Amino acid sequence: MKTKILKKVNQRVKIVENNGTYEVQVRETIGFGTKFGEWHIENSFSSYKKAIKRKEVHIVMVVMRDLGFRGEFVERRTDRKRAKGRIW
Repeated sequence: MKTKILKKVNQRVKIVENNGTYEVQVRETIGFGTKFGEWHIENSFSSYKKAIKRKEVHIVMVVMRDLGFRGEFVERRTDRKRAKGRIW
């Protein structure tokens, strides 16, 4: 990945080890994406592998939002709802 994208991801998502558990911490943007809020714990996992999987979800969201692929979110949501039979 490009370093600009990595910088954006690392500003928003991190994994911290705390007493044998791995915490995925995220922080939200304030305003139009120029300022960030405080770090808060999203999830805690017993293994690093599970924490990496959760971090990957956040990475996809950050990359899609920053690169302007919001329409992809809508398509995914629509496909999920169609699969569940909520819309047709």
